[in-house]
Amino acid sequence: MTALTKAPPDAPRAEAAQDAPPDAGAAAEPELPALRRRWPLTSVALVAGIASLPMLMPAGLPPGPGNTGLPDLALIALSAVTLLWAGTRKLPVRWPFLIPTLMTIIAGGIAAVVNDAGTLTLVKDLFVLMWAVCIANLGREPGMLRLALRAFIVIGTLYAVIEILGMVLGIEAMSGKQLDGERAMFTFGDANYASNWFICVFFITRAARYPRKTWHRWTVCAVLLTAEGLTGSNGGLLALCVALLLGYLFGLVRRGRAHHAIAVGSLAFFVAGAGVAVVTTVDIQPYLDQASQMSPVLRDSIGRTTGESTESRSSVNAATMQMLEEQPHPWGIGPNQTRPQMLARQYGYVREAHNDYIAAVLERGFLGGIALVTLLFVLIMRCVRIARRGALTAEYAALVPRPEMFGALLAVFLVSALFYQTLHYRHGWAFFGLVAALDLFGRRTAAERRPPGTPDDPAPEGAR
Repeated sequence: MTALTKAPPDAPRAEAAQDAPPDAGAAAEPELPALRRRWPLTSVALVAGIASLPMLMPAGLPPGPGNTGLPDLALIALSAVTLLWAGTRKLPVRWPFLIPTLMTIIAGGIAAVVNDAGTLTLVKDLFVLMWAVCIANLGREPGMLRLALRAFIVIGTLYAVIEILGMVLGIEAMSGKQLDGERAMFTFGDANYASNWFICVFFITRAARYPRKTWHRWTVCAVLLTAEGLTGSNGGLLALCVALLLGYLFGLVRRGRAHHAIAVGSLAFFVAGAGVAVVTTVDIQPYLDQASQMSPVLRDSIGRTTGESTESRSSVNAATMQMLEEQPHPWGIGPNQTRPQMLARQYGYVREAHNDYIAAVLERGFLGGIALVTLLFVLIMRCVRIARRGALTAEYAALVPRPEMFGALLAVFLVSALFYQTLHYRHGWAFFGLVAALDLFGRRTAAERRPPGTPDDPAPEGAR
C-alpha cells in the first residue's frame, strides 16, 4: 500500500484554520484518509483501546494480578497492531518520552535492588509508555488522529451519560457509587481517577472543537462536567478551575493579546490570594455543613474540605516527609513501597503517597526526582511548541483548532499530582500520545512557516 502524501504547504490556510471562529473548522476539516478503510483492524484496535481505558473495575470486579485490568489486554493488542501497521508501511516507530521513562525505570531499579523490593512497578512504567507510543505513531496519519480524538469525545460522553443515569436511577453497576458514600466512581474503582478522566475528555473536546456545532459541543461539555461533579473530587475541581483559567490565558496569548492575559492573570492571582486569606482566617466549616445538608454529593465533596479530606492528606504528607528525612541513602525506599513501609513502621494512617512529586523522590530517590523533572520538561515543551500560532499544518490545525487547551489539560495533571498519583494514569499517557503526535507529525517545518515571498537565503545579494 502506498504511503499517504501530504498536501503542499499552505501557510495562510494553516493560520486561518487555527484562528478560525468555533464553527469555521468544519469546512476546512480534511476528508478521512483511505487508510482507515484499508486498515480496519488498526481502527478497531485504536477505538477499542480508548474505550477500555476506564474499565479498571467494571461492575465492581476487582483488578487482576499486579492491579492489571482490561485496558492492559487492550494495550497488548493495540501495540501489536501498531507495530504491524508501521512495519507493513516501512515507517520508523517513534518513541516519545522514552528518555524520561528509562530514567524512571533505572531509578526504580536501583531502589529495588538496594531495598530488595519488587520490580513489577518497573514493568508498569514501560507499559503506560506504550499508550503514548501507539497513539503518537498512529497519529502520523491525520485520519487516525481524527479517529482517536473523536473516540475520546464520543466514548467519554457516552460513559458520562451512563454514570449520570446510574446515579439518577440508583443503579450502582452503572454509576459505580461508593458503598459508604455518594461519590460516583464509574468503572475506575476510584472517584478521583474517574474525575480526572472526565476532565481529560472535556479538554480534548475543547481542543478539537468537536462536535462542530457550538450548542452540540457545549451540551457535551455540560454532560462531562456533570459527571465530573458527581465524583465529588475536591482535587479534581481545583485542577479544573485552574486549567479553565490557564486555557483562557493561553488563548489570549496565542491571539497576540499577551497584555490582556497578564492583566487577567494578575486579577485572578489577587482574587485567589484573597480567597485563601478568608479561608484561613474565617471559620467556614458551619457554611460547609449547611451546604452538605443540601445534598449527599455535596456532603461527600466540599463537606470534606476542612474535615476528613484535609486531615487524611495532612497525615499522609507528614508521614511521607518523615520517611524521606529518615532515609539512610539517596536511592529511595523502592517502587510502590510507601504503603508497605508505613505498615512496617506502624503508622496510624496507612495509604499510598497520594503525591507524585513526593512519591518520585521517596520511592526512587534523587534519580527519580530528576526523571520526573525531565518528563515534565518534555511535556511542557511539546505543549508550547504545538500551541504557537501557525505552528500546525492545515490538516492538523483543522483537527485541533485550539491546541492551547492541551496545555491547560497538562496543568490538570500537574495540579492533581499534588493530591493523587496522576502521572501513572493510563488515559493520561494516552493523552500524552496525542500531544506527541501533534508535535512530531503535525508541526510545520521552518520553510513552511516562512511568510510567502521571503527568500530562502537571507544573505545580501552581493554576498551570494
